[in-house]
Amino acid sequence: MTQPGATDTVVVKVGSSSVTTTDGRADAALVAALSAEIAALRQQGTQVVVVTSGAIALGWSALATGGTRPADPSILQAVSAVGQHRLVRAWQDGLDPHGLLAGQVLLAPLDFVHRQQ
Repeated sequence: MTQPGATDTVVVKVGSSSVTTTDGRADAALVAALSAEIAALRQQGTQVVVVTSGAIALGWSALATGGTRPADPSILQAVSAVGQHRLVRAWQDGLDPHGLLAGQVLLAPLDFVHRQQ
């Protein structure tokens, strides 16, 4: 295995249970720690892509609806819309001290079927 270098890209996948606390909020400490590691890799010339879940968990918590998480895709999409900006904000807050910017690309199942997208 080679060390990350100028031509390498590292993909970091962070799941919902990692990026959120037990009370359903963004885990600022974890995001800050990962952001510091991302910044260190970027300083070495490594490209970093973060793939993160958590929008539904953060949206569900923000809506304070309690109960069981819904399974209906249209409801999940609406809940995700509430949580998505909270998730991006958490990443931006973590990246700010390192002079890095967060951005987002939302993926849907169709994106995996038509790979050229």
